[in-house]
Amino acid sequence: MPRAEDVLRELAADQAGLVTARQAGAEGITGVRLVQLERRGRLERVSRGLYRFPTWPSEELQQYHQAVLWPQVHRSLEYALISHESAAELYNLTQLNPAVVHVTVPRKARIARDLPRWLRLHFEDVADADRSYERGTPTVSIPKTIEQIAPYGLDVVHRAVSEARERRLLREDELERLARSFGSVVLEPYVAE
Repeated sequence: MPRAEDVLRELAADQAGLVTARQAGAEGITGVRLVQLERRGRLERVSRGLYRFPTWPSEELQQYHQAVLWPQVHRSLEYALISHESAAELYNLTQLNPAVVHVTVPRKARIARDLPRWLRLHFEDVADADRSYERGTPTVSIPKTIEQIAPYGLDVVHRAVSEARERRLLREDELERLARSFGSVVLEPYVAE
């Protein structure tokens, strides 16, 4: 039988060294065992129900992983996705520099505890086709990201579409979707004004 710590490391491998109490419980590791590992310095409590291995190398994307795991600490959600300005930053599509990490969860999700200051939750039903992974992080798709940053104005949308087209990140059907939403001007090359 594998040691609890080994099981937790395996879970944490794809999550920047992070693991939730719910994930541990699904593997038969009790909350008491998590507290014991924390007291021994083998785990570090990041927030209620969320732990990280202190010896795990710090990653550029660690805050994104923490953000998508935070709403799932005590419940199983269909998804928790990096979204809005944070997704645009993750895809490197715009110059937006969000002060918080934006995460979208299903509309029916109920989160009763206080949000950390660095996290903003959005409640929206996101179709399977609009769920993706960017650098191993659950993220809304590029077209969905562009639709979500539309409140910043057509100039930001146009720049994001241009960047995505230049890097060949959009399929034809996705370009058509964006043209229907924002007009054919977004398909023209972006020129800074």
